[in-house]
Amino acid sequence: MHVSATLTMEQDGKITLPDTVRDRYRLQPGVPLRMIETHHGILLVPLTDAPMSRALAEELQEWQALGAESLAMFPYEDHEA
Repeated sequence: MHVSATLTMEQDGKITLPDTVRDRYRLQPGVPLRMIETHHGILLVPLTDAPMSRALAEELQEWQALGAESLAMFPYEDHEA
C-alpha cells in the first residue's frame, strides 16, 4: 500500500509522518531513518543494521529511472493558493 499525503515542515525542520505510516513501519520516537536523496525527491527508510533489501534497492532504482513525464502522474496541488 502506498500513501500519498501533503506534509508541512516546521520551522525547526521537523516533519510529522501520518499515523498510518508510523503504524505500518512500527516507527516509534527515536527510531533512526535513513534519508536517501534521489534525482526527484527524498526517500525515508527505517534504519536497521541490515543492508538495503533487494526489493527496496529495485524500487529505488525504478524511481530513479522515472522521467519527467512519468513524474507528472504525481502533480503538486497547492490547496492554499
